[in-house]
Amino acid sequence: QKLCLAAEGFGNRLCFLESTSNSKNVPPDLSICTFVLEQSLSVRALQEMLANTEEKAEGSAQGGGHRTLLYGHAILLRHSYSGMYLCCLSTSRSSMDKLAFDVGLQENTTGEACWWTIHPASKQRSEGEKVRVGDDLILVSISSERYLHLSYGNGSLHVDAAFQQTLWSVAPISSGSEVAQGYLIGGDVLRLLHGHMDECLTVPSGEHGEEQRRTVHYEGGAVSIHARSLWRLETLRVAWSGSHIRWGQPFRLRHITTGKYISLMDDKSLLLTDKEKADVKSTAFCFRSSKVQNKCSINVPGIV
Repeated sequence: QKLCLAAEGFGNRLCFLESTSNSKNVPPDLSICTFVLEQSLSVRALQEMLANTEEKAEGSAQGGGHRTLLYGHAILLRHSYSGMYLCCLSTSRSSMDKLAFDVGLQENTTGEACWWTIHPASKQRSEGEKVRVGDDLILVSISSERYLHLSYGNGSLHVDAAFQQTLWSVAPISSGSEVAQGYLIGGDVLRLLHGHMDECLTVPSGEHGEEQRRTVHYEGGAVSIHARSLWRLETLRVAWSGSHIRWGQPFRLRHITTGKYISLMDDKSLLLTDKEKADVKSTAFCFRSSKVQNKCSINVPGIV
């Protein structure tokens, strides 16, 4: 089973797991699974930085997105969706391991709680070497000296900081280079306008019933500033899900406020479909530069 570290940050700040094992038929919410390498520096440099209370962390640490990540370094991970930081909390909800701490999100980077050291799981890698995509690695909380860990309890898996190891790997979503303006990338939120008109694709407002809100239509006026006319473009892949969108590349459109996907029914009508029923056949769409082009292919490398 393939699982991604995830968090929401709004209401619930605890980390959890998002399954990507059946991404062809049950699309994962990758927007909550993205963490940005905010900073990376040696442990010694981190200790010096934390000891100097007069100097802000942003000024003394070098941005991790513009340097090579090395094993043994301390890293700061920012949750892309919420803007908060991955941290080891002081609370514990584990009924099985009394020495484990919760792992979640924190708004600021004060102290050591948000810092983790990264270590190789394989003997073929050593401290000081470059971290490579696909490597098995271990994350250790600097504040608690515990591993980022998956524990099993009450019939489900939980994320915590414990003395038992769990192996993780990094799946890149984009190159991290400057995104060119005017080009779509996976994960972008957009409105779809009808031709040269001011009408945009949306669903009925909340005053309508659940079944009626599964229909999609074009509507003008104030809806163009309402959230119910927003859609997230999701590519049919987990790795490199934030890459640029090409002509003919398949993607799904997820409605922001309901979390449902646009689906093409047998009678050629469009309806919103629940996440659990959003299979590739009915929910995959693509952009064409012309109406006379061939069908888009859903045989995308890296779809899982």
